[in-house]
Amino acid sequence: MSKNYLIGVCVLLACSGPGKGETDTAVASDTSTSTITSATTTTTMTTGPTTGTDSTSSTTAEPTTTEAPTSTSTSTSTTDTTAPATATETTTTTGGGNCVPLVCDGATYACGDCMDNDGDGLLDTADPECVSPCDDREDTFATGLPGDNMDPCKQDCFFDGNSGGGAGDCAWNLKCDPKSPGGDKCPYDENYNNCPMEQPQECIDTCQVPNGCDCFGCCTVVVDGMSYDVFLGDLDCSVAQIDTCQQCTKNPDCDDECHPEECEVCFGETEPPPGCDDPTCEGDAQPCQIDEMGQSDCPDGLFCQTGCCQAIIPG
Repeated sequence: MSKNYLIGVCVLLACSGPGKGETDTAVASDTSTSTITSATTTTTMTTGPTTGTDSTSSTTAEPTTTEAPTSTSTSTSTTDTTAPATATETTTTTGGGNCVPLVCDGATYACGDCMDNDGDGLLDTADPECVSPCDDREDTFATGLPGDNMDPCKQDCFFDGNSGGGAGDCAWNLKCDPKSPGGDKCPYDENYNNCPMEQPQECIDTCQVPNGCDCFGCCTVVVDGMSYDVFLGDLDCSVAQIDTCQQCTKNPDCDDECHPEECEVCFGETEPPPGCDDPTCEGDAQPCQIDEMGQSDCPDGLFCQTGCCQAIIPG
């Protein structure tokens, strides 16, 4: 009787030792699985199936009844992992900001209203015919603003959104241009004696001239590899009708030549030249990029013009 008792004790001890080891292994496996599952949630979906293989640990945990719920919980956690991973993919692939209208002097014009007004697939200042948000026509280079350089001959800074000249301001007469950009209303007059080639320093400092233009709106536009000097005041001048635009002669004293070889973005372009990572900007102007929706990375109150953030004038 005592011999059988000793045999029973030995059997009991032999069984309980490995059982405890198996239980520890299962718990360690579950702990490892939990860690992997947590990492999966914050990284990629591909580790999900790897976590799922730990469910085999539930079949080895025979000695106790508490291991099965632990293994079931691990299996459930692995299944749930796919949900947040899928949501993360959706967020990254469909992300993007909405168009934000650009206000000019308290008004929203065609070149800042987040609409493709001329149907060419380019919105607002991503459209080459949009000189700035202070421009009410996307279909031509003319601004369409009432009173904006509407005199057939007298011109001031084309890019300030008004025709208000003053002491020290830019001043030019289209009668002085041999190419007659003023058309029949203001033809070239070789005898006209008020054609100052030099402009006041105030004009040079304050007129916000894009790369490739002079201060009176005579700008170089490249279309299909051909270069044209066109007058932006021509009410019918557009990229599509570039051959019919009024030609002009730039005023050398306020001409801001474009240098694409120095990574400058020229008038009518939105991308830096090939081989350039960022546009080159003068002074402390911030380089910027603009997408086809007219959205740029410029701060509030600024817009992206020829690759550089500029103030919205008037504004």
